[in-house]
Amino acid sequence: PYLWSRQIRQLDVLVLSHAHSDHMGGMGAVIRNFHPRELWVSASPDSDAYRALIHEAADLGVRVRYLYAGDDVLWGDTQVKVLAPEPGYKNAFQPSNNDSLVLRIEYGLSSVLLEGDAEALSEENMLSRGLKPVTLLKVGHHGSKSSTTQAFFTALKPKDAVISVGKNNTFGHPRSEVIQRIADNGTKLF
Repeated sequence: PYLWSRQIRQLDVLVLSHAHSDHMGGMGAVIRNFHPRELWVSASPDSDAYRALIHEAADLGVRVRYLYAGDDVLWGDTQVKVLAPEPGYKNAFQPSNNDSLVLRIEYGLSSVLLEGDAEALSEENMLSRGLKPVTLLKVGHHGSKSSTTQAFFTALKPKDAVISVGKNNTFGHPRSEVIQRIADNGTKLF
């Protein structure tokens, strides 16, 4: 309904961070209603819901594109850099937070890092390859203590940060220590 209210009828790209239901649950409806040209994914876990989504996208003519760290996509004046997961990363088991497709998007002097639910191990891999500061950070894993480590946050030096989280959720997200870490660095939190 939000997209329709903004007069949006088609999407160029739909990105699935990873195959947990809170990230993937409504994607079938979005594909059917907005006919994206591409669906970007990374790891293919052992998940019936994930396989069904991939098949539905293919049946509707949506190009499914698998991306890994080191891949770059130029989209007009916007550059998308894939930071995770690592090339060759596989997950033959149930979906995992570290399956997350992490993107750095740059346009002009602005940049955003979309972390999905990537956790400390994925962050360490990104840090080992080097990270540049960003204008905006979408905080990892809804502000969980398993993500947005001090070293990762310090390397990114975001001016602003956003946490996507349900109010009064049963997981206790966002965690107070993550909120404090963001505040201590002078980053504005939304």
